[in-house]
Amino acid sequence: MALDKQAIYTAQMPANVCLIGHLFASSSLAFSLPKLHTTVSLTTHRGTKDTWKITNTERLSYQSIDNYLKHLQRVKNHLGYNGGFFVQSNNSFPIGLGLSSSSSSYSALTACAVKAIQASGQPIKQMMTHDEISLLSAEGKHSSKHSFYSPWSIAENNSMAGASFAEFDQLTHVALKACDQQKRIGMEQILSLIEKNPRVEEYANQVRKRVFLAHDCLENKNWKGLFDCVWEDFIELHQLFHTCKPSFSFHSPATKALLQQVKHWWDIYDDGPLLTMGMGYVVHLLFRPDQQKMKRKMLDSMQYHTCIEGTESNRELMGAIA
Repeated sequence: MALDKQAIYTAQMPANVCLIGHLFASSSLAFSLPKLHTTVSLTTHRGTKDTWKITNTERLSYQSIDNYLKHLQRVKNHLGYNGGFFVQSNNSFPIGLGLSSSSSSYSALTACAVKAIQASGQPIKQMMTHDEISLLSAEGKHSSKHSFYSPWSIAENNSMAGASFAEFDQLTHVALKACDQQKRIGMEQILSLIEKNPRVEEYANQVRKRVFLAHDCLENKNWKGLFDCVWEDFIELHQLFHTCKPSFSFHSPATKALLQQVKHWWDIYDDGPLLTMGMGYVVHLLFRPDQQKMKRKMLDSMQYHTCIEGTESNRELMGAIA
């Protein structure tokens, strides 16, 4: 039975930058970006159908909206709820930056739906814990479970946990969009091609090893070792893209120039930011608190289209559910 009185519920969750294991749920390492977040609003109505409400932000494809609403139905089925919602979702950052924007979207939707349903007064199958909500969110988008933990989130052997590593919790993030070139391949197609690649099993094995090594580097404040883990994963991931049939790439002359500059900096000074690229023409850099002068000097020397900062100078912990 649907609700008789209209009510509005909201939730806000952060994006994250995945440093190791971009495509794998069982093993991965990510860092939360609280300045970049998604806010979802759900408004109850008398019907049972969920309806997408267009906002002033970038419009999603019909397929993306359909997948999003299917996940909302998944959450409702999980809790035994049959009411309907008007759905709105807004990012605080542009789509297409190579960030886990869909991760923050799915985590915010899941958190908001659970909140609304548990507050509805209707009989539901269960009250859910924080960890259970994160796992339910992952059924819609694997990487969205990272948004429930901060500042670090580590998936190892199918278990998920948040983590803290002293001064390494205070990293500053910049996303450098190297050019205005748009992605010509969607995530579903990427996953389909990757699954058919005979090298994917070996990459998955290496991901598991690198997450374990990176965790050890974080615990022992081994920045160079952490950089090597993240760099190696980035290189092998994009080699996987090149060996798919058909192959695809997110490298351009502009992204290659940025990568070469950062690697050259490391070669000269034996120090620098963490570096990775996800599914887009964007280079992500993470700097330690004592590298802020380096950050300014490095950014001043680089050529890029857009710079987006994912962290505040005094970063807060995970975006709270409103």
